[in-house]
Amino acid sequence: MNDFLEIKEISYGEFPEISDLNPRFKPRGKKVKVVLDFLVPEIKKANAALPSIFMKLTKLLPSLERHQCGEHLLEDLKYHKKYRYTHQLEKITDIAHLMEHIIIDLQSKITGVDSCSGITCGYKNPYYRFDLFVECKDKKVGVFSALFAADLLKRLLGNKNLSTRYFGLLELVKYLYKDKSLLKRATELKPVASQISSKFGWKKSYSLSLLRKLADFGFLSLERPLAT
Repeated sequence: MNDFLEIKEISYGEFPEISDLNPRFKPRGKKVKVVLDFLVPEIKKANAALPSIFMKLTKLLPSLERHQCGEHLLEDLKYHKKYRYTHQLEKITDIAHLMEHIIIDLQSKITGVDSCSGITCGYKNPYYRFDLFVECKDKKVGVFSALFAADLLKRLLGNKNLSTRYFGLLELVKYLYKDKSLLKRATELKPVASQISSKFGWKKSYSLSLLRKLADFGFLSLERPLAT
């Protein structure tokens, strides 16, 4: 998979300096901050059109189509109003903004939160860097959503379809978030994988592979190596 973009840093806090940039931000609400770099030479090779990427995303995250967006980005992508760019900066700005909405949607799906707002801020220098701020009530969910969103976009920018594993990961993370007792036992890999397999009708090897990926995405803290 090409590395079209790279997360440089993820942090968590109130970030009062940006509170006035979006009037929908809740007062003193916690946010996840994602510092995102685009690898411009790789982005130039990306031949997947953003409307096509958006349509693929809605297979996994159908509620993206219902997001309110001040810049009307998602509406433009849905109706194919935006697909040609005169400058790379326009394209990477829209991709960063799309990633913000993916993070919002993932958090809403996992936690069940009714509303979630965010903002995408571009740097003047370097122009390929962005700060994404998204309201977040659970740091672990915020970190997972950012890493998962980046992984999704890398795949789709490479003009690939979403694998079934993404759907499995989303189902699993929602299940574990609700079942806190099972989440605490996640280091007991074999019994937890067995319970997950029984719940979803998956093979145990598949459940273990999803647990590995959740660890990669920061949702699980594993105290010992994942053994099959």
